[in-house]
Amino acid sequence: MTTSQNMLNAVQVDTRTSLKGMMQRLFAVWFDAFVYNQIWEDPRVDLQALELDDDSRILTISSGGCNALNYLVENPASITAVDLNRYHIYLLELKLAALRFLPDHDDFFNFYGFADRPQNLETYQRFIAPNLKTETRNFWESNGFIGNLTSGKRINYFAKGGLYNHSRNGYFLRFFHRFANLIGLHPEEILQAKSIEEQERLFEKNVAPFFDSGFIKLLGRLPVTLFGLGIPPQQFEELKRELKGKQTLIDIYRERSKRLACAYSIEENYFAWQAFARKYDTEKRCALPEYLKAENYDLIKSRTNRVKTFIGSVTDQIKQNPKSAFNRFVFLDAQDWMDKKGLNELWSTIAEKGENEAKIIFRTASRESPIEKCLPDNLKSKFFYEKEKSKSLFTQDRSSIYGGFHLYVLKK
Repeated sequence: MTTSQNMLNAVQVDTRTSLKGMMQRLFAVWFDAFVYNQIWEDPRVDLQALELDDDSRILTISSGGCNALNYLVENPASITAVDLNRYHIYLLELKLAALRFLPDHDDFFNFYGFADRPQNLETYQRFIAPNLKTETRNFWESNGFIGNLTSGKRINYFAKGGLYNHSRNGYFLRFFHRFANLIGLHPEEILQAKSIEEQERLFEKNVAPFFDSGFIKLLGRLPVTLFGLGIPPQQFEELKRELKGKQTLIDIYRERSKRLACAYSIEENYFAWQAFARKYDTEKRCALPEYLKAENYDLIKSRTNRVKTFIGSVTDQIKQNPKSAFNRFVFLDAQDWMDKKGLNELWSTIAEKGENEAKIIFRTASRESPIEKCLPDNLKSKFFYEKEKSKSLFTQDRSSIYGGFHLYVLKK
């Protein structure tokens, strides 16, 4: 089955001829591309929920691949990264090859910290390319018709314009930045703040007015606008259900943007750096994911053989493995994509094959967990919902783009 068909099967929950069904098909086509250049789930929160040890066997959706590498700091036994989107798997495989074969941390940081150095192309050809799987190398050394016209080979992203200006998500952030500049706003100024109070002041000056624009209010009503941020039609509908009184979706976006900008110190919140400047902190090197920090480099490099990658669905991956193959499950926001049938199939498979007391985490666009209303009681009773802990961990999530964080435990 092709990746495009896998994507369509994942998001098509309404009839093809309905408006929602057509939007879901459009999203499947849109998502069959390089969508995320980094992951948008905070690994610090994940690790508190997962409580990893040297017997932890993780199954995670890959996305940009950052967290699969971040988890290695905690010494898990294995990590299996799965994604319906082959582009994300190819990015993770490129990161793994870079860790294994680049000479030192400086070379690795040039590639994924700066991600725009001209010498990265020579480094790639010399150390990484010969050690990639054929299909992965072919991916990075080719491009689509429009991509070839604008950037040439995809590997050029790491030298021309920078990786963090590319991908669907990167293009949309770049568009929003340019529009903000056009109306006299400079969101990147937030990164210079020295305190939470200053972050709040700079948010009100350079970000809040962005949401008052009539153009942005219009875009915020369109589900297709959210495609660029990787938000499928189902998540869009969940967000709308959360509206109260005269509140609009723009109010939700404003609230979450403010939390991203002001709730956590800008000095170490690398999600804010990416959102407001499309880069990491390459000078002080504090606002970085763990896998990019020099102090973790040798440790992560020595554990890359614990990571395996697969293109496909997490449900199929669990089914194809023996019982108790996994005891940690990381589903990102995939539960929002699924209908009741898909959710029941996934959670029935976990109940059947997961190890006792396995931990399952995921995020949602809205506050509520779909598991509570979509699973029948006999299946739901096999899991314990850590509701209070989930709420507490949600408040610590630096990414701030979601409405809820959820932790479940498979009962003995």
